[in-house]
Amino acid sequence: MSWQSLLVAGVAGTKPLTALVRRVGRGGLESATADSFSPLVGRTLSFRESPSEGSILPSTVAMKLVSVTRHEHISRLERQIPELRGKRKRESFSLLFELSGSKPLGTGLHEFTRGEFKGCPVLLSRVASASKTGLFHYEAIFG
Repeated sequence: MSWQSLLVAGVAGTKPLTALVRRVGRGGLESATADSFSPLVGRTLSFRESPSEGSILPSTVAMKLVSVTRHEHISRLERQIPELRGKRKRESFSLLFELSGSKPLGTGLHEFTRGEFKGCPVLLSRVASASKTGLFHYEAIFG
């Protein structure tokens, strides 16, 4: 259920929902910041991946959000270049996800299937894998 539906239902006065509306607003990932994802570190988020060859239905994959990294060095550099100062709409940040016990995902757009970002596509790229442990790490970069 979206936050708009909850507002109509009259339960929008609850503290978690109010915080969600403040964090994300109406823009989905366009208005998301590192602070939007920081409370989700350690939680499992679900993604719908594109259908693979020979399959007509997309599959859902759950990955744990391991870390949120702010790219403060980019902001510092841009403040030193007059042509770039003030052009960025949000601070750059990245999310690191961990996938275990599943076949690896392909690089590409994967859609959030639950939570406040449901329906929002995000570009995930594999950045590391450990064949002995079966863990795969994926990164999404914003900004």
